[in-house]
Amino acid sequence: LRRILLSELPTVVVTNVQIHESTSQEIQYEMLRLRTEMLPINVRPDELGVVRDTKISIRMDPSPERRIAMSTDFTVNGPRQDIILKDRDLGTPLYFWAIEPEKALHVTASLAVVSGNNGVLDGRPVGAGSQVCVATFKNHIDMELAKQERDRVIAENGDLDVFDNHDVQRCWSRDSEGRPNWFDFTVESIGVMDAKDLLKKALEILKGKILEMNKADVVKDDEGAYMLEIPTEGHTLGALAQAMIYSAGPPKVEDVRYTIGHPLTPKLNIRFWTSMSGREVVDRFVKEAVALCETILRSV
Repeated sequence: LRRILLSELPTVVVTNVQIHESTSQEIQYEMLRLRTEMLPINVRPDELGVVRDTKISIRMDPSPERRIAMSTDFTVNGPRQDIILKDRDLGTPLYFWAIEPEKALHVTASLAVVSGNNGVLDGRPVGAGSQVCVATFKNHIDMELAKQERDRVIAENGDLDVFDNHDVQRCWSRDSEGRPNWFDFTVESIGVMDAKDLLKKALEILKGKILEMNKADVVKDDEGAYMLEIPTEGHTLGALAQAMIYSAGPPKVEDVRYTIGHPLTPKLNIRFWTSMSGREVVDRFVKEAVALCETILRSV
């Protein structure tokens, strides 16, 4: 979920940047284009009319004074004017660039919707923008276990500061097999969509990735391992499949491995050894993983 939230959610970004004039020696064209593309855009991916019809531009003619170009210096031509986000915490315009005396700047651009799998935009590889400024998780602390460990440190005259600030993290909640079973997940939106809506969207994307495994052929190689390939996928699905398929443990599943190929041509390859039918193992994983997604969706 964290991977999807950070880089695979559909996001409206600035694209088709045209630098008509830039006389400052301090501004390289590539950096100016990149800075323009980094402007956070307050448009939802489903607002296709706004994305299609909006053009933005900034023009600063030569002046004897040094000027600071801010996000509010951009002119917006389109259905909405408030499409460039301000500082999320301060509510102030964002810094764009410093324009030296007697220097000029003229840049135009448009908008586009991108996601992690878009591949190419404007003739070059692109990833997605991000809808979140925070997407983190940590193991949930078992307070009862933490109290027991803290009492032990006190009894042994240990360093309480070290325990309270560091070692307490080892007291995470776990199941009967000693595996973590409770995570604290934090999502903070940049302001375009609510964090809950972003999490729901990420779950829907993850669910779609899982269901794609049903379409993959499961074959057995010469070493006795079952194999399946899912084009364009990587660690997001591979790590989940590895953990959940292996969770059945011996004698049902002895080993699970996966590779993701080259980053420019991603292809998820999963291999596992089992005494069961390979298709049965995959079907069970899909069923359990989809059920997990639906459980989380109901709780959001």
